Amino acid sequence: MKYIISLSSIPSRYPSLYPVLESLLAQTHKAEKIIVYIPKTYRRFPDYVGPLPVVPPGVEVRLVDKDLGPATKVLYAAEEFANQPIEILYCDDDRLYMPGWTEKFKAARSRHPGVALAAHGLHFENIPGCVPNAAQRKPKFIAMGKALDLGFHIRRLLEKIRYGGRLNVPLEKATPRRMVFRSGYADVAEGFGGVLVPPNAFDLSARDIPEVIWTVDDIWLSGQLAMKNIPIWVVAGATLFRTPREQYLDALFMAEIEGLKRDQANLACVEYMRAHFGIWAKATTT
Repeated sequence: MKYIISLSSIPSRYPSLYPVLESLLAQTHKAEKIIVYIPKTYRRFPDYVGPLPVVPPGVEVRLVDKDLGPATKVLYAAEEFANQPIEILYCDDDRLYMPGWTEKFKAARSRHPGVALAAHGLHFENIPGCVPNAAQRKPKFIAMGKALDLGFHIRRLLEKIRYGGRLNVPLEKATPRRMVFRSGYADVAEGFGGVLVPPNAFDLSARDIPEVIWTVDDIWLSGQLAMKNIPIWVVAGATLFRTPREQYLDALFMAEIEGLKRDQANLACVEYMRAHFGIWAKATTT
C-alpha cells in the first residue's frame, strides 16, 4: 500500500502538534510523505498572524490559500496527488497514533480494494433527527458499547485508582480503546481515527462547501464518496491512538458555529446532500 498522510491544524494546537507528527513518523508501515496543510488565514481565527507550526524532520508544511474548515486536511492533498497511484490517509491533529496504526489499514486494503477505509464511522440513525439511509450496505459495522467493552472499562478503572484519577494517568500508560466490535459498512467515515481513500476520491468541486456545513467535514466528505459510489468500510481494531487533553482545544464538536450546534450542522449537511446531489435517499415504508 503506497500512501501519504495528510492533516491540518489550528493555531491553538500548534504547540501540541509536534508529538502527533512524531507518532505518524513512527509508524511501522511508513508513508511516502506526511504533509500538514495550513491556510493563510483562518475562518475561526482571522486575527492570527503568528508563525507556522514547528514540525519534525520528515514532515512537510503546505501553505494554502483558503481555509476549507476541517476538510482542509484532505482536499488540498487530493488536488496535489490527483491522477497519481497513491492513496491518502487523512487524520486529525489531536491524537497520538500508535506504531501499528497504519498496518491495520494496509491489512484491510488487501481484503477491500477500492473502498474508503475508516477506523470509525456513523450510521445515519446515530445522527439525531436523521432517518436511516435506504441504500445502507450490509453488513453494518458494530460499535463497542460498554457491555461489549467491559475489559477496557475495568482496565481504565484500575488506571484511575493507581494514578488518582483519569486526568492523572500518564498518556503513554493510558489504555487505547477498541471502539469497533465488528468490521462493516458505514454511512459516514469519521476522520478522528483516520480514513484511507483511493486515488481521485475527491474532485475540486468538493471544495465548494456551503456556509455552516464547512464545520462538519465527516458528513461532507462522506457525501463526496457516496457520489462516486465509493463505499465506506470500518476496520475493527484500527482505533490505535491515545487522546491527549489538547483534544478539547477549540474543538469543533463542542462549538456552536453560525447558530448551529454539531448535531444540527450534521443534519443540515445530510439534508443538503440529499437535496442537491440526489444521494442518501431516505428509507421508505410500504
